[in-house]
Amino acid sequence: ALHFIFYIITGLLYVTGFSLLFRRLNHQQGKPVADKWLIVAFAAKVMAGIAYGYIYAHIFEVSDSWVYFEESLIEYHQLLTHPSVFFSTGIHFNNAGDLFSAADDASWSNAGENLLIKLLAVFNVFSAGNYYINVIFFNALSFWGLYRLYLVAKKHIQKNNLLIFSTVFFLPSCLFWNSGIDKDGLILFFTGVLIYAVYHCIAVKLIMRQLAVCVISFMFIFLLRNVNALILLPAIAAWWIAVKYPVRSYLPFLIIYSVAILCFFFSVYLSPAFNLPLKLAEKQHQFLNLQANTVLPLTPLQPTLKSYVAILPQAVNHVFLRPYVTELKSPFHIMAFGEVLLIMLVFLLAVVSAGRQMLQQIAQPFYLFLIMVALSGLLLIGYTVPFPGAIVRYKALYIVFLLIPFIALLKRVKNKKSIN
Repeated sequence: ALHFIFYIITGLLYVTGFSLLFRRLNHQQGKPVADKWLIVAFAAKVMAGIAYGYIYAHIFEVSDSWVYFEESLIEYHQLLTHPSVFFSTGIHFNNAGDLFSAADDASWSNAGENLLIKLLAVFNVFSAGNYYINVIFFNALSFWGLYRLYLVAKKHIQKNNLLIFSTVFFLPSCLFWNSGIDKDGLILFFTGVLIYAVYHCIAVKLIMRQLAVCVISFMFIFLLRNVNALILLPAIAAWWIAVKYPVRSYLPFLIIYSVAILCFFFSVYLSPAFNLPLKLAEKQHQFLNLQANTVLPLTPLQPTLKSYVAILPQAVNHVFLRPYVTELKSPFHIMAFGEVLLIMLVFLLAVVSAGRQMLQQIAQPFYLFLIMVALSGLLLIGYTVPFPGAIVRYKALYIVFLLIPFIALLKRVKNKKSIN
């Protein structure tokens, strides 16, 4: 009982400390978010992370989150007793020349897990090895990533701030899945930081510090999940060109993505290590070999254009339309079904609000950046992942990206409350 009380008091102190830190940083930005909303958003993430940990400790039998934590306790003791061992374990160079290897012993495919476990080991120093206090530290990072994303969105959108804020911080799937201790929360952090740094370089001033942040953030995203990093490259390039050069905004995106698709399929003529259609097919086959309670029908990919075109309808169906109302077997399925309806509703309202001006209004560089990242990420998930539960988790952040531009098109919603 004393230990329980101690952890509660410690947790409350950490939450208070991070809240004061975020409040100060928010004021340095000109207070784009009212203090109470900022603290509510952070507290919601922490509570979602605690709920995630509790559910996967007491209801579901298997959880990567708790596995990472258990392994971090071993690393934590190494850090305290043998620091040299701590900084050297997990570093190996098996298949180091194959950046996209899906092999179990490949250094690049394990880098993300090793990074997360090492980070949790450091958190254990301050949490005395308590999972739920680690949740607070972990969500301080993922919250900051969302905050940076919101700052950039607010720079481009002058209306419906409360809707945008709610979408970024309170969309159920993103709030729940990206608050649990897993790689997705770290990817969110580095993605938000990267987007803000890119925006600063494009729209404010190109300085070495922000450029270094771009490079470092991209490297960490690549280590955590290389596909997430790669799909950002063409989108960032097109965003940059569309802002810097006075052309129709959609042209850089059209040209760069056409070239990217050609490069993707022509890479079949490169060595197997850089044969991207083959690597994506191998990743899908790796998922298909796993066991799960619910598996969606997904045709095995072959490294050919014909195969990718043939499976495209399945990929689109899985990420945009599933689960069907007849497939709702758990609260997670209901949440995913609700978000499918939400996307359709927002899109229809955006069409009604913008009318004939929709294409013109949506063709802003930042909006196109978000849409193309979202569509690329969602299609890759649809091509490779046959499990509804995993699909919901992987696509959570991409749904936020996809919704923001269309919410920006909605007619101004009058709010009695303001987040400013």
